[in-house]
Amino acid sequence: MSAQHEQAARFFDEVSGTYKDKYKDRSPFHRYFFNERLLKATRGLDLADADVLDIGSGTGELYEHLVARFPRMRFHATDVSAGMLAQSPVPADRKYVGHAYEHPFPVRRFDAVFMLGVTTYLTPEELDRNLSFIASSLRPGGHVVITFTNAHALDSWTRNLLRWPMRLFAGRGNVLSSRLKLWMYGHSAVLRIMGRHFRVERVEGLNHTIFPFNLLFPGPSLRIAQHLSRPADAPAWVRWLSSDLLVRAGARA
Repeated sequence: MSAQHEQAARFFDEVSGTYKDKYKDRSPFHRYFFNERLLKATRGLDLADADVLDIGSGTGELYEHLVARFPRMRFHATDVSAGMLAQSPVPADRKYVGHAYEHPFPVRRFDAVFMLGVTTYLTPEELDRNLSFIASSLRPGGHVVITFTNAHALDSWTRNLLRWPMRLFAGRGNVLSSRLKLWMYGHSAVLRIMGRHFRVERVEGLNHTIFPFNLLFPGPSLRIAQHLSRPADAPAWVRWLSSDLLVRAGARA
């Protein structure tokens, strides 16, 4: 187990007890960000009788989002944090602690694989290992949906500038003030990385806000973000205001 793996697992174990609150009214920004991600990640997918794998499933919000629409879906969840999975409503026999590529799943091929909010914490080597596993595990016609923190976003630049001050004044249960190493990727890097394994279908921006204004002025920030939250054919300049990039791709022929 790598030091990065251990550190990420320990951090998310520590915050697991209150993580679901991010999807609720207590934090308007986090509620918007996480729910926008769920909506865009699942838009247009028919998973009525599908085998679905969620890598980095956390406290199970993707499962809750999908199971009401697709009750016959067979959902499988993995996460390096046992604490996060303990808070998840995914059935116990479908939850696995650790890396997806190490588990003997009851199925060998999946119709859809999701990895949302995970790549930021993976070393490039670990990311490629996961992508190779996903590519070999997709059924023909299957889809993979992955998000990346956008290295070229204004939000990423301000967060990098404020990371050291945040370590002095913010609590431990905050990614920005933690000692976790983070990885970010620009649009062309995302296309290159995903193109090695998949046929990229679309890339679209998520969360068109800028830290710390999204927390200081949530009302105006979220109204602007909702206006800019456009389909995948949005102008290229909108990517500078997108903290994350969501990629939907398919198996290569």
